[in-house]
Amino acid sequence: MRRRYFAILFLIGMITMGHEGNASPLDEFHWQKRVLVVVAPPGDVAAAAQRQIFEASAEGMSERAIVLLEARDDSERSRQLRARLSADSRRFQVFLVGKDGHTAVSSLRPLSAAELFARVDAMPMRRDEMRRGR
Repeated sequence: MRRRYFAILFLIGMITMGHEGNASPLDEFHWQKRVLVVVAPPGDVAAAAQRQIFEASAEGMSERAIVLLEARDDSERSRQLRARLSADSRRFQVFLVGKDGHTAVSSLRPLSAAELFARVDAMPMRRDEMRRGR
């Protein structure tokens, strides 16, 4: 029985080690930050508007631990983000990824700060943060 247990643990470890190269850029934020991911082709007007909304509401974004990532080029990081979110690089898309790594919101139009804040503030983890004064 014990031998089987260690064999299973060993196999799980080997499988996990084999996938380190496929890590998502979102992994560094897991359980730490919420991530607003903008996917768009270069020069997209909606992407610029979303960045402006983010920057204009920096205090509220920081209070809610929201960071901005953009996948707007053909870099490896952008390709990994698009793959992780199953996003199309030919059109604007925005995603809010929670601290747990799950996509909480996706949209084909820029999201206002009010929309983002309302969605985040309704999340159980955020409500707990507010109760604890974080």
